[in-house]
Amino acid sequence: MNTIMRKSVLSVAGLAFAGGVFAGPIAAHANPADAKPAAVAVQADKPDTAKLIPHGTQGDQSHITLNDEQIGNAKAIIAATKKAGLPERAAVISIATSLQES
Repeated sequence: MNTIMRKSVLSVAGLAFAGGVFAGPIAAHANPADAKPAAVAVQADKPDTAKLIPHGTQGDQSHITLNDEQIGNAKAIIAATKKAGLPERAAVISIATSLQES
C-alpha cells in the first residue's frame, strides 16, 4: 500500500473514530421523551373461521392418538403458556415441537 493510500485510509478511520467518540455521548444522553411513539395496531376482536380460512380447508384433516404421557405433557404446556400470558398459538407451537422432538 502506498503512502497516500495509507494516509487516506487512516484519516477516514480516524474521522470515524472521532465522530463516534464525540457524537456518541450526545446521542446516548438524548431525551427519549421528545420522541413520538410509534402507532400501534389494536385488534378489536378475534377473527372468525370464515375470515381466517375464506376458501375452506382443503383435503382431509389429520388426527393422532396421544398416550397418557403425551396428554399430560400437553396439559402442562398449556398451563405454562397460560401462566406466562402467552397466546394460544404459543401453546400450539410448543405442543407440536414437543411431539416432534420426543
